[in-house]
Amino acid sequence: MNETFSKNLRKLRLEKKLTQEQVAEKLGVSPQAVSRWETGVTFPDIMLLPEIARIYGVLVDDLFKESPQGYSSLADRLLAVYEDTYKHEDFMTAYLEYQRMEKEGALTAEEYRGYGWLHNVMRGVCKNKTLEYYGKSMELSKDNDTEFYYLMKCCMILVRIDLGEGPKCIEEQLQAVKGEPENAGELVCLVCAYCGTKQYEECYKVVKDAIAKYPEDPRFYGYAGEACEGLEKYDEAFYYWEKHLELQSRWLESLVSIAFCREKLGEYDKAYEAWMRLVDILLEKGSDVSANWPREQAKRCKEKMGKQE
Repeated sequence: MNETFSKNLRKLRLEKKLTQEQVAEKLGVSPQAVSRWETGVTFPDIMLLPEIARIYGVLVDDLFKESPQGYSSLADRLLAVYEDTYKHEDFMTAYLEYQRMEKEGALTAEEYRGYGWLHNVMRGVCKNKTLEYYGKSMELSKDNDTEFYYLMKCCMILVRIDLGEGPKCIEEQLQAVKGEPENAGELVCLVCAYCGTKQYEECYKVVKDAIAKYPEDPRFYGYAGEACEGLEKYDEAFYYWEKHLELQSRWLESLVSIAFCREKLGEYDKAYEAWMRLVDILLEKGSDVSANWPREQAKRCKEKMGKQE
């Protein structure tokens, strides 16, 4: 019996906050059977492995790996594979899984975000679908996760800007902030709209005031870094990006911004350090597939460092 496999079954089940009885019901087996799998006494029918993997949001191969990362769903795991390969067949595999889950009414706010992002990475092909799924994500998160709701509103704004609706987005957010002056989320969306339309001076003014008012809100620091980069205030940009990473650990875009900005400045050694820092964080989180892209970026920087010597 594979000891890693049995340990993973228990680990992934607990991460999903499922009982053995709930897993058993989903699989059509007894709770005792699930218990025996987790203790290594018996091995499940091989035909059940795909469904077990789907329940835990991993690939079948992940069940046998050391410290697999449990995604919110199999669809999100397949999305991570597609983001690593950008192969059409991997897109279709992820797409069909999201489609299956949507038909069953099983998509969460996080998964609608993934479904929308999957369409978004196809560039101009599915912008309307991107907006539709981002909108559904907002509907599901509005009453129970306001931070995620405004994250998705920012995503919507950026897609709309790409569709030529930048001025309209800014006007809408100015009105929203005027109507709810104490709502930090609407202010974040206004800053996003300014950044997305490259109005860095306006963004810089608004975000500086926002940080003074909400010094512990990490969302403003990422945009502050972007505005400073646009204004060529690079030292200030690095400060804000690092502050964003210090205040939260979920979103790592600021580390990507640091790496790219260091490259732009020709500081390939520091860019390399930033990319490898991202690789280490992702590996620590168990995101081995997601770590491939920054690892390739680090390799590219190292090659450029060699050419400078």
